[in-house]
Amino acid sequence: MKKILTALTLGNLLCVPLARAGDPCCPPTGAADGKVTLKVSGMTCDKCAAGVKKSLTKINGVKAADVSLDKGQAAVTFDAAKVTTDKLIAAVGKAGGSSHTFKAELADQFKCSSCGKTYDKAGSCCRAATKKVQ
Repeated sequence: MKKILTALTLGNLLCVPLARAGDPCCPPTGAADGKVTLKVSGMTCDKCAAGVKKSLTKINGVKAADVSLDKGQAAVTFDAAKVTTDKLIAAVGKAGGSSHTFKAELADQFKCSSCGKTYDKAGSCCRAATKKVQ
């Protein structure tokens, strides 16, 4: 009996592939997730980047924001049913308050024509060229 309970517990924790679609054990992931990379100008220090991140993560529906001062970018994962990219761009603009002016716009994205992965730089993947996504 103890072995059966252990197996069931591990199965629930690992979300065994035998589970059927729609089981509460394996909720759909990424179904409504949006991912966007924003080019952010005006950041001059780590405090600026932290302020942009704080402004983005305060938005209801934003799941994660990774702001890079070095790249001048913010990678944001959000619930597409609750958040628009316009709302994200506006939040970045307000992040500096009266002391700093930040501006955000959608960063160029490139998609592999073979596997469909997206990148922030042009190049090749899977021996196939990446193409700019609008």
